[in-house]
Amino acid sequence: MNHGKQLRLFLPDGTPSGPRYYELVNWTGQAVVMPVSRIKELVSGDWPEFERPGVYMVRGESEEGHGRLYIGESENVAKRVQGHPASLGFEVTELLLFSSKDDNLTKSHVLWLESALIDLATTAKRIS
Repeated sequence: MNHGKQLRLFLPDGTPSGPRYYELVNWTGQAVVMPVSRIKELVSGDWPEFERPGVYMVRGESEEGHGRLYIGESENVAKRVQGHPASLGFEVTELLLFSSKDDNLTKSHVLWLESALIDLATTAKRIS
């Protein structure tokens, strides 16, 4: 029997086009999705939840308009994504960061998660 799950969504600035913070109730994972134009907020101290180990996805488009995705991991995901928009070779539009609300997510965990996400994205063949 499947049991439902409750997903909480928080809009820090009250708009759906700004950062969106997600968490599943009774789970230690958390996610934030934000436009690349707001990337500096991640290291401003407003998002200490993401100054810990996690995985991230940087989404955008090539000059030809094809969807592009970069998947990575870091021990401080908020700091790590700061340099990506300029260095990836494609127009970055959105960041997706996943971390834990506690200190139970280690470097080994995020390395495995990164590998699993890359495998899933490669198998899906929907984005390069």
